[in-house]
Amino acid sequence: YLQNNTLEMWLEIFLVFVILFVLFYRYVTKSFGKWKSLGIPYTKPSFPMGTYNFLSGRHLDEMSAEDHKKYLDQDYFGTFLLGKPVLAINDANFLKHIEVKDFDHFVDRTGDSANKKMFSGGDTDKIWGQQLTGINGDDWKELRSAFTPIFTSGKMKGMLKFIKHIAVDLNKEMEEKAKQGEEFELKDVFGKFSLDALASSAFGVNAESFTNKDSVFVRYAASIFKHSKLDIVIIVAKFIPGVPLLLDTLKLNTFKATETKFFRDIILQTIKNRKETNERKNDLVDLMLDCIKEDTAGNDEDEEESDQYEKDMKLNHTRKGKHNLDEISIVATAMVLLVAGYDTTGMTLSFLSYEMSKNPEAQKKLQEEIDQAYEEAGGEFPDYNAIQNLPYLDMVIHETLRIHSPVGVNTRNATKDYVLQGTDIVIKKDDMVSWNAKSLHFDPKYWTNPTEFYPEHFSKEEKANRNPYAYQAFGQGPRACIGMRFALLEAKVAVLSVLRNFSFKEGTKTQEPLVLDADNQLAWVKGGLWAKVEPREEGAY
Repeated sequence: YLQNNTLEMWLEIFLVFVILFVLFYRYVTKSFGKWKSLGIPYTKPSFPMGTYNFLSGRHLDEMSAEDHKKYLDQDYFGTFLLGKPVLAINDANFLKHIEVKDFDHFVDRTGDSANKKMFSGGDTDKIWGQQLTGINGDDWKELRSAFTPIFTSGKMKGMLKFIKHIAVDLNKEMEEKAKQGEEFELKDVFGKFSLDALASSAFGVNAESFTNKDSVFVRYAASIFKHSKLDIVIIVAKFIPGVPLLLDTLKLNTFKATETKFFRDIILQTIKNRKETNERKNDLVDLMLDCIKEDTAGNDEDEEESDQYEKDMKLNHTRKGKHNLDEISIVATAMVLLVAGYDTTGMTLSFLSYEMSKNPEAQKKLQEEIDQAYEEAGGEFPDYNAIQNLPYLDMVIHETLRIHSPVGVNTRNATKDYVLQGTDIVIKKDDMVSWNAKSLHFDPKYWTNPTEFYPEHFSKEEKANRNPYAYQAFGQGPRACIGMRFALLEAKVAVLSVLRNFSFKEGTKTQEPLVLDADNQLAWVKGGLWAKVEPREEGAY
């Protein structure tokens, strides 16, 4: 009798799992025939991942770029993200409408339902759901409108002193590397600079990246964007019906709980100290606290619209009042600026130095421009306005970002039905579109020398003859990277400081051709980037 009951119990459990599997299979595959029925070319999906197998050991950006290259003669083609149909865009003219002209149809990066599933879990998971890239609709508009004034050129001038201070430590580190005479991993150094600059500028905190080899700050920041196969399985599992509810009910944290708690506590403690002591450092925390006060959150008078990119970024939105924002909004925004800014800027400076080591003529030309800037500043570090008026420095940074974009795949979720410009294709509400920055950045339609490191791609002449929406390193339109100005300033200060005193020489340890590391959410390479650094000849200073 007991044996029969046990057998029946296991049979019932088995049947429950079979039913759940069938439901999940149906949920994922129900839309797999969409693109074929519309006559749109598409990449064949498979259960349960859709078009791209996240457990294959390959980076999503590379897999996506291959498909974009395969359909390069098509303006668009179909893909699937898990079970969701995604229209992949190849033409920059469509992006002009999606990101800017018809932005009101594509305010969100992903749908509300997907966000609720993605950020289900405990209290630290919820923090990531409240950051700028994770919220939608009016909530996003409120947060973006509140914090945009922080990143105007006037505010960036105030940030310069923080970044210059950290550049001194960067130079000392480079001096040590030059003395050792051995090649070193570039991101190990530039990641420290980026993290210290952000920690100082954001919270007035010394992350001790250069001085403390065991810095918890460094270790936790570095681990945020690393993900294991188990992390991917957990993310996929969150899309199984019932799993998000279970995680919310049990309040189980699933994403980097220890690291998230560490940064959350630092930010909250900083806010508490500022309020108790009335101390003011005019760093990002102070500016964010200003922005959530209703009486100081109006239009920023020093905001300028200097070019197409700046004009397109402007969001027309009237804030509802300070009651919609709180300290958690600051925590979430500050955390994403710190963690995302650390990795992306550190990567960009590493790729730039790598390209300088392989392109000595470009390095020499950039050093000549830098030397002239120092000379005009009387041997001192150039001021903010001088830094912003170094054309070749600007060209080198943007060309680095063209070839080595930190983020390849971008998405938008339709908030209402939309007819794709010049076609009869209707993108329904909650449908997704995507594009791949790397694919656009290597498309010969837009670039004269797409496979070469060629800073002249960003000369006035070439920019005038190119569709501006072919450049997607920071995105475009109101949903572009809010911290772009800070990131560029940080990068420029580092390059000025280092190339004034040192030159990069090609190393032998970089694994070439470069292959993206599938364990990194951003587009970083396996084995890192390696180079040597040498002091410049006497008289260059």
